[in-house]
Amino acid sequence: MTKQHATSDMQQYVRSGLPVLLLVACCMLLAGCVRRSLTIRSDPPGALAYLNDTLIGPTPVTFDFQWYGWHRVTLRKEGYERVNDRQQLRAPIYLWIPLDLVMELLPVPVRDARELSYALTPMPQETVPISPPPPAAKPATTGAAE
Repeated sequence: MTKQHATSDMQQYVRSGLPVLLLVACCMLLAGCVRRSLTIRSDPPGALAYLNDTLIGPTPVTFDFQWYGWHRVTLRKEGYERVNDRQQLRAPIYLWIPLDLVMELLPVPVRDARELSYALTPMPQETVPISPPPPAAKPATTGAAE
């Protein structure tokens, strides 16, 4: 085998493998992803939002979540009753197995945006009964008349 023949084989190997390598690299770079976001709103805004006992931030707040299923939502705001709720976030049909793999590999991003809204109830005002003022004290009299 001559040196020129070996170089020719190597060039042919590189030329045939290079397009495949470039195609794989492009697919990896262009592959989209599924972005799952959840927005929690409250009326009035500004309540502290917790998801599964982890502080997310003051409402309204939008964040990415990682998994579908049951989640605990808690809202707290001074002067309002605490809200405790369980919400089930179900995967859309296009993210069911085996379709989820296809969606992850698509060259465009897929977005699944969810929103939860809550109305906060003000705390009842504690009413303390106001008792009437005590009667005015009468000056003490000494029994002797002047």
